[in-house]
Amino acid sequence: MSKKIISVLTFLSFLLVFSAVRAQNATDVLRNSLQYPSYDPVTIVMPGTAYATGFGAYQENPAVMALFDESFFSGGLSDRYVSEKGMYLGNRSSFDVNALGIADVGLVYKMPTQRGSLVIGGGYSQTTGFNRALSGFGFNDETTLTDSYVTTPDDDLFFAALDAFAIDFITPEQNYDETASIFRADSPYKGIHQTFELTEKGVSGEYSLFFATELFKNFNVGVSIGAIAGTYSYRRDFIEIDKKQNYETQFKDEQGNLIGIDNILNEDTIEANFTGFSGRVGILYQVTPHFNIGAGYQFANIIFIDEEFNTIITNTLDDGSDYREDAPGHIKYKIKRPARLQLGIALKNISGFTFTGSIENVAYSDARIRFDDIRNAELENSINKQVKKNLTNANNLRLGLEYKINDILTPRIGYGYYPSPIENKNADRQFYSAGFTAQMTHEVALSVGVQYAVWDDETTIYSSSYGDERMNEDVNRWNIMAGFTYYFE
Repeated sequence: MSKKIISVLTFLSFLLVFSAVRAQNATDVLRNSLQYPSYDPVTIVMPGTAYATGFGAYQENPAVMALFDESFFSGGLSDRYVSEKGMYLGNRSSFDVNALGIADVGLVYKMPTQRGSLVIGGGYSQTTGFNRALSGFGFNDETTLTDSYVTTPDDDLFFAALDAFAIDFITPEQNYDETASIFRADSPYKGIHQTFELTEKGVSGEYSLFFATELFKNFNVGVSIGAIAGTYSYRRDFIEIDKKQNYETQFKDEQGNLIGIDNILNEDTIEANFTGFSGRVGILYQVTPHFNIGAGYQFANIIFIDEEFNTIITNTLDDGSDYREDAPGHIKYKIKRPARLQLGIALKNISGFTFTGSIENVAYSDARIRFDDIRNAELENSINKQVKKNLTNANNLRLGLEYKINDILTPRIGYGYYPSPIENKNADRQFYSAGFTAQMTHEVALSVGVQYAVWDDETTIYSSSYGDERMNEDVNRWNIMAGFTYYFE
């Protein structure tokens, strides 16, 4: 049907609180529960559950900090780069994104003692990064992004799409329950050209204080408490263009001339900040001068997320005029992250070689989302059921080997295998890493760590009653860390 270009009222009184949380789902729970090898330029290569690697080793086992022989200050930077290749609508594309940030900055102080060891310290170390990037394009003759706007009349996105004429009434009565994509409103769907770019950025880290001591001969204990802080940013630009001029009779101008749609642009953004607290305990036993065993336990914790999001819809007609509407939202919620148990061994200083290994058990299915408003209880229960059903327990493996060539140079290599935390989904991640420490002077050392991660993934680009559009990706991620350590008495 053709129609005059008129303004449609949004009826704000129909909006309910839970419409503002359309961005939340089980993916948010998993993303905020994941931790990958990071911390500092040494620990990104060598696991620190049973060996004093770098400043961030306290995040695996605070007891290892008692093994450091000297006090030191540590500081470094991290450059994270992600490149993804995928197939969408039969077309292969690639996209990338990078971000620079702080890897670690902190102080380790070895207290004077007559026997044993007592070490205290504090600072910041990186936990994980959220960088992702993908893009796609092609002609879609089955679904359109505008199908996803046809939800329920209690959703502000529904009314924004209606105001921008991305969706329209399909009956003269203008019943809110009878709407469809503007590309389906007056004739059978003829398809549309689609192009999109999607990026995720952000980082999580901890500001911590730790304490470690040799409680008994060769038996160390440690404790750390920390404040979790981080940011997360999401952006998806998605444009649908009527290149084949299939939709030329959607509107009438003031003179009664028919005008068609040139394109509809969708811009989705999420900006989130999160905070929380962490607590860890650890033990380490030096079985022999060359063999250590250690265990670290991170208690389940809660992070508080403050999130602002928006969807901007711009419908541009063939005459250059456009209709632009948005659906901003703001939500606060909490994620309960699962506990983590680390077990590790170290074979140290055997003909110059040191080997470390660790296994980490994480019960991802124990993660939960929580909303403060009782009106979101149904959504909360639905998400948590998805988490319980679809996430699983995982045992993450890390290995590291270093060789002290002389008092100046120590190169190292590492490997990590993190099985998929999602049931029946092949999303196993492998981490290949290498680096070195160069003693520049007696007081100053330079450390560099490079980590290369690869995995396969699947992303739902959008969902509607006509079906889901998904994209399979090959993900390649680099994390390069470099920093200095200054030793002092």
